[in-house]
Amino acid sequence: MNICIFGGAFDPVHKGHTAIAVSAVKKYNFDKLLFMVSKEPPHKSTHKASFFHRYNMVKLAVSNMGDKFDVTDIEEKLNDLSYTFNSLTALKNIYPNDKLYFLVGSDIFASIEKWYNYKKLFDLACFIIGCRPGISFNNMINQVPKDIKERIEKKDKIELFQIDAVNISSSEIRENIKKYIDFLPADVAEYIIKNNLYSKEV
Repeated sequence: MNICIFGGAFDPVHKGHTAIAVSAVKKYNFDKLLFMVSKEPPHKSTHKASFFHRYNMVKLAVSNMGDKFDVTDIEEKLNDLSYTFNSLTALKNIYPNDKLYFLVGSDIFASIEKWYNYKKLFDLACFIIGCRPGISFNNMINQVPKDIKERIEKKDKIELFQIDAVNISSSEIRENIKKYIDFLPADVAEYIIKNNLYSKEV
C-alpha cells in the first residue's frame, strides 16, 4: 500500500487540514492517509490543548472523511520529543512492506536543516510538500540547505504539491473560536465548546 503520513499539532484540526488531506489522497491516489498528532515538537512552544484532546478532535474530523483516512497515536507511544525521524522509523516497523509518504507544509519544511537526522529521513519516506499561506515554494527553497535544493530539482523523494489551501491557521482559531467556528468541522467545534478548550484565548 501507499500510505501518507500527515503530521502536525492539530491544535485544533480545521478544514484547512482536512482539505489538504483530501486533495493529497485524490492527487496521489494514496491507499491510506494517517493524521499523525504530534506529542511535543522540539522546535515549537507547548501546545495549548493536550495530546488527548487533539487526538480526539482529529478522530472526530476523520470519522466523516471516508475509509482512507485515519489517525495514529504513534508519537504518544514514543517516549521522546516528536522527532519526525523517530516517528517515521516506528511507522516503517509497523508497515514494513508499504511505501510511506510524509505530507508537510512548506512553512514547516523550510526549517528541515534543524530536524533531527534530516538527511536520513528520505530513506524512510518520500516527502510531499504542500504550499502553505505565508511561504511560497521559492521562499522555502531559498531557506533549505543545498542537498535539499538538489533533491527538489531532481524530484528525488521530494515533490511539491500546489493546493488551493483554506487560508486559516490554528492560532487564529484559538484566538477567536466564535469568529472562526465555521472553519472547524462541526463535531470538532462541538467538542471544543463542550470541553471548554482555548477559552483563555477567546
